[in-house]
Amino acid sequence: MRKFVLCFLTLPCALVLRAQDERIVRAALLLSGASCEEEIPSEWIEQLEDVRAIRVNSPYLRAGILLSDYQVASIKDYRSRHGDILSAEELSLVDGFSLEGVRVLEPFLLFDSARLPGNVDTVKVHGSALIRSTRATLGAKAKASGESWRAGGAWRGEDWTVYADGSFRRWRVLAGDFHTRWGQGLAGWTGFSMESLSTLDAFSRKASGLTPSGSYSGDYSLRGAALEYDAGRFRVSAYAGESALGAHADYIWRHGQLGVTYASGTVSMDGKWNIRGLDLAGEMAVRHAAFAGKIALSGKMGERWRWAAQGRGLPSGFSGRNNGEYALAGGIQFRNHYGADTPGHEASLTLDCASLPVPGSDPGRFQLRGYGIWKWQITPAWLLDVRLTERYRNYEAPRTDFRTDLKYVGSPWLSALRLEAVRCEKWGVLSYIEGGYKGPKSAVYLRATGFSVQAWAARIYCYERDAPGTFSVPAYNGRGVALSLTASHKKRMGCFTLKGHLRAACTIREGYHPAPVLNLQLQGDW
Repeated sequence: MRKFVLCFLTLPCALVLRAQDERIVRAALLLSGASCEEEIPSEWIEQLEDVRAIRVNSPYLRAGILLSDYQVASIKDYRSRHGDILSAEELSLVDGFSLEGVRVLEPFLLFDSARLPGNVDTVKVHGSALIRSTRATLGAKAKASGESWRAGGAWRGEDWTVYADGSFRRWRVLAGDFHTRWGQGLAGWTGFSMESLSTLDAFSRKASGLTPSGSYSGDYSLRGAALEYDAGRFRVSAYAGESALGAHADYIWRHGQLGVTYASGTVSMDGKWNIRGLDLAGEMAVRHAAFAGKIALSGKMGERWRWAAQGRGLPSGFSGRNNGEYALAGGIQFRNHYGADTPGHEASLTLDCASLPVPGSDPGRFQLRGYGIWKWQITPAWLLDVRLTERYRNYEAPRTDFRTDLKYVGSPWLSALRLEAVRCEKWGVLSYIEGGYKGPKSAVYLRATGFSVQAWAARIYCYERDAPGTFSVPAYNGRGVALSLTASHKKRMGCFTLKGHLRAACTIREGYHPAPVLNLQLQGDW
């Protein structure tokens, strides 16, 4: 009877990603500052899919989407004084790293050392190729990487990207499609950037410098060439793309970083410092004779409390939008556990108050947003996640969003249940129940969703599982149901691994024809 009850509770609910998907989503949550899958910028997922394993003790170690300049400088300083880093636990002791953050990044890190007896500093070439087919499009991706180089490309319909990235001694050359992300996003920042301040980690953006773009579309990246020279504490980068020119110079030390950026007519100065436990990040920029600025501070109060604050000013003449943005934000967080494997509570509250004037027509517009999140890790397998979001604007109806998730992450069964209600002029309600099995070689997930959304203003965004390299967060509107099946299987053949992925789904919405979806993906890794 007890086994029957356990299966009944765990089979029909929705799950947290496991294996390859889980590590990518967890890393994207950490790096983007998002509080849930629905807030993750899709480009973070795409770039993390293309990230090669990082050798922490490599002489070619560089900053990127996973490691910041400050973290790389700390690793090099630690190795010069104590030798190579041989475990995740040892890395968590290095300045700039926490135990929780290292646990999230650990699947991407290698701790091999050529200094140990019998080890040789050699790296094999790794790569992967995949082909993906849907009812409407056909696409393909391929990539390969070694110790100091990587290359890849993607194609889907009329969209395509290609990149090559190589390092030699102090030099780095990047050609094709790439992102530039320095400072706090005022200048030299390509790609989508999250605006939501639902977590304290989102108050300060994590710049990744020059990174290749392996997405199917190059709409949010530059296409051209870039050159970088690393002289220890000094680093200089320059790039040229289609109608875009830019350069960036950094000075990096153990406790901070200072940078200057020029990006197609915009000039900025940015910096990060850590002063006795106080983290400070900021940027000032000028464009079209308009000045903009952003500053963020964060710190700890004891072992369980954190706080963060942010101020920003972006006039319409700088941003190119109809309205300007002048805001103050603050947040506080309490946590009495560390990591998903330790029971305990985590709660946070953030507030963002912004003036959004439209010059010459509506100078009195303002907005107030609040985010309240409570997570209870009941056991290492069970998690209750409750969140309340409130947005008030003096020029349109307020929006209230209440959501609760009950998740079970076991082995091999995984499940979760979501209930969400939104009020904005009219009501919107969504619920899904999903369950899955994740074995060593195969995985199957089933989801059933019901929704009733009375107006587009009350639309509900909900993350949907798909094959690696594809990230989907559709908006639900109207009244109906949706069913989906996602399955995968992999087979190891010597040094080659073949992976197959299937997603079949159908949305039945009142007043519309059924919308079936069939996605097939075949991927080979070596």
